[in-house]
Amino acid sequence: MSNEHFSVDGTLIEAWASMKSFVKKDGNTPPPEGGSRDPTVVFKGETRSIDTHQSTTDSDARLYEKSEGDKSRLCYLGHALMENRNGLAMDVETTHASGTAKRDAAKTMVIRSIRTNRATLEADKGYDVSGFV
Repeated sequence: MSNEHFSVDGTLIEAWASMKSFVKKDGNTPPPEGGSRDPTVVFKGETRSIDTHQSTTDSDARLYEKSEGDKSRLCYLGHALMENRNGLAMDVETTHASGTAKRDAAKTMVIRSIRTNRATLEADKGYDVSGFV
């Protein structure tokens, strides 16, 4: 395995939880309608965040929007540090979905896995932040 050139990237891992399980933490969710066991959930015009809402089936899942205009999903993030010459995964990490999770996981994996100061690290535009570079 080479110790010179590496790449890092992340991906969404969708939680095994329905958006119907994402309810207000204060308990003000209306009861199911029409004799159904599933709650009637209409998020239109409602602001949702991890501070005000939580999944009842997977409390660790976070509401995440991959890009502006994309639908929000309950998910986690998976990250990989790859060795470029042979295309081997050197390190992997899973995290809660957040705006800084990709960069935080990359820093952790680099510190844990890369042992030389002469190595190069390749990453996509999502890592282009002065604190990371």
